[in-house]
Amino acid sequence: MSFDLYVWHEDQPVTTAEARAKLERWGDGGQEVFAAHPAVGRFYDALLDRFPPLESLGDDDVDRLGVWSMTPERSDAILTVSCVWSRANEVGTAVLTLAAEHGLICYEPGYHVVNPNAPGHAALFSLSSESLPTMPDPDAGRLEWIIGQVGENDGYVILERADGWFVQVGYGDAAGAPAGTYALEYQEGSIDRHFRCQTTDREAALRLLQEFRAGHERWKRRHLWEPL
Repeated sequence: MSFDLYVWHEDQPVTTAEARAKLERWGDGGQEVFAAHPAVGRFYDALLDRFPPLESLGDDDVDRLGVWSMTPERSDAILTVSCVWSRANEVGTAVLTLAAEHGLICYEPGYHVVNPNAPGHAALFSLSSESLPTMPDPDAGRLEWIIGQVGENDGYVILERADGWFVQVGYGDAAGAPAGTYALEYQEGSIDRHFRCQTTDREAALRLLQEFRAGHERWKRRHLWEPL
């Protein structure tokens, strides 16, 4: 199983639908879809300097240093990055960081997200957690998936709106809550407007993220919040 990302240059921010449509046209043979840009080559050199090609590693080093399912092929237009699943967090974080440094966009087909986008893009919502890269404008599927990670691989997850308001879900000891309990929190733009409650209901934790993302305030009425 591999973890795949695509990296290229855009002059203007693109939607996830536009990114996927471009990749589909490219996959059907439309080589003109992606224009060459010098930043793509510089990104490639930096990435392969960080994670060496499989072909450069000896048998004793592959398990320790090898991250690629297949070494990325050099291109000045678009790069396909495919790494082994066990190194996905490490490689994914490095790819996002390098893409941002070189002014490139990165599309992840698995979760259908563009992150980072072209300069000038401002996400309405950003999803972050203890161990995963920040994701802009997560869809419903991503919210449901990440709640499943809380308590398993992450101690908390935060969904922040562009105006600074956020909701947060933590779990168990990592969130200062009893075992088997979710700690729900929200903040209305400043530290003196920070509130918290607890629940053992996973669906309630998910609804907090979903309703905040949708712009509803029903989540406020579902719980007895206490100021922090």
